[in-house]
Amino acid sequence: MRRLKRNAVKEAFDNLPSGICFFDINGMLTLCNYQMHRLIFALTGRDLQSLSDILNLLEDVPPAAAQRDGDIFLVDDGSAWQFFVEKVTTRAGGIYTQILAADVTELYRRKQELKEDNRRLNEYAERMRRLSANIITLIREEEILNMKMRIHDDIGRSVIATRQFLIQNRPMEELDLTTWKMAVRLLKQDNVDREEEDVLARLETAAAGLNIKIVMNGKPPEDSMAAGLLYTAVRECMSNAVRHAQAGKLYVEFSSDEHTASAVITNDGRAPEGEITEGGGLSSLRVRMERAGGSMKVQSTPYFVLMVTVPAEGRKQDDPCTHSGRPAYDA
Repeated sequence: MRRLKRNAVKEAFDNLPSGICFFDINGMLTLCNYQMHRLIFALTGRDLQSLSDILNLLEDVPPAAAQRDGDIFLVDDGSAWQFFVEKVTTRAGGIYTQILAADVTELYRRKQELKEDNRRLNEYAERMRRLSANIITLIREEEILNMKMRIHDDIGRSVIATRQFLIQNRPMEELDLTTWKMAVRLLKQDNVDREEEDVLARLETAAAGLNIKIVMNGKPPEDSMAAGLLYTAVRECMSNAVRHAQAGKLYVEFSSDEHTASAVITNDGRAPEGEITEGGGLSSLRVRMERAGGSMKVQSTPYFVLMVTVPAEGRKQDDPCTHSGRPAYDA
C-alpha cells in the first residue's frame, strides 16, 4: 500500500504542467519531474545532472546556448518558460534547492503584442509631431488660397459691374470702387515678404490693409497649433466684418484652460439682417476646427458673434478678460 501511494505521488509529480526539481546541499539531483527533464534537454541539448547545469543556463554561461529574451527562455515548440530558484528546508532539517520552471507562454505573447503596439504608437506619435510642426504652414497656405479665391470672385463681380456701368454711360462719380480698393489692398498685401513676421504680426498687417482695427483681450494660447487655428478664425471674421458689416473694429477675447483654447469674436459693424448662412469661408473654417478636434458656433442676433474652441496644451489662464465695445456674452 505504501509503495502504491508513493507511485501515485511520483506519477502526479511527473505529470505536473510546470517543471520542478530538487538538489541536495551538494548540488546533486535528488528529484526531478518529466517536464523539467524535457525542458532542460530542449534548452541545452543535455540531460540534467546537477544544480550547476541549471545555474549555468540561468547565468548564460557557455556552453548554454538556449534562446532567451531577458529572463524568459524560448523553446523550439513555441513555448516560453521562466525559472525560479528557492531554498527549502524539510522538517528533518534537510536543506534543498528547489528549481521551478513556469510556463509563461501566454504572458510572453501578450508582452510581445504590447511591445508591437507601443512601437506603432511611437510611430504614430512621431507622425503627429511632424504634422504639428507643419500645420501652421499648411494653415497659412490654405488661408492664402482661400483669400486668392475670394479676390478672384470679388474682381470678377467688379469687372462685370463696371462693364455694365460703362455700357449705361452713367457718371463716373456714381461708380462704387470699394470692392476694387479692397481687392487691390489684398493683392498688395499678398506680395509682401512676410516670412520673418510671426502670425500675429501678419494678422495686424492684414487688418491695417483692410482699414480695420483688432482689439484683443485675454492671452492667446501658448500652444502654437491652437494659436494658429484661433488666428485663422480671427482672419476670416476680419475679412467678413469689412465686406458684410462695414466694421471698423474687430473684438477678440481669448481664454484657455488646461485642455482647450477659445476665441470669441465680434465687431462694431452692422448686425446681420437675418440668420447667417455659412458660405465658403465659414464652412471651410468649421471643417478645419472640427478636423482639429474643436468646435465652432455662430450667433446672428442681436449682433454677430463667432465662438471657436480647439484642443490645446498649456496652463490655465487666470487673468480676467473683458470686452471693449460690446457687452459681455456667453461663449
